[in-house]
Amino acid sequence: MRLKPRAQHRRSATQATVLAVVVLVFVGVAGGCGSSNKATVAPTTTAPQPTTTTGGGQVASGAQLFSNNCETCHGPLGAGGHVGPNLQKSPIAGHLALVEKQVRNGGGAMPPFSGVLSDREIAVVAHYVVEQIAPKG
Repeated sequence: MRLKPRAQHRRSATQATVLAVVVLVFVGVAGGCGSSNKATVAPTTTAPQPTTTTGGGQVASGAQLFSNNCETCHGPLGAGGHVGPNLQKSPIAGHLALVEKQVRNGGGAMPPFSGVLSDREIAVVAHYVVEQIAPKG
């Protein structure tokens, strides 16, 4: 069925509006503040705690960064069920370099966080994913 020019324009405008809404929703979900009941338009960060391996500071900081920036899509324990995949079963989640690259550059439906999180924050959240969420075995 061939649409008249006016109908095509209306349809194009509607499609553009729907696409814009979908993009805004995705950005809001991807940058959620850590609860499936709350979403923000841009990811939030917290000031990282000092990096330590004995006092749990890095784990706590990584957990907070994950909660603020990743939980909305990947779930509170990384088990997925939202927009993002289950990190507890992901073969990538066990490899620090691959997780850092994914967080930094994005890929698939995941947006890049290179302009949102500092290099240190990316490293901290990547360590958290590898050490606390990734499959062990």
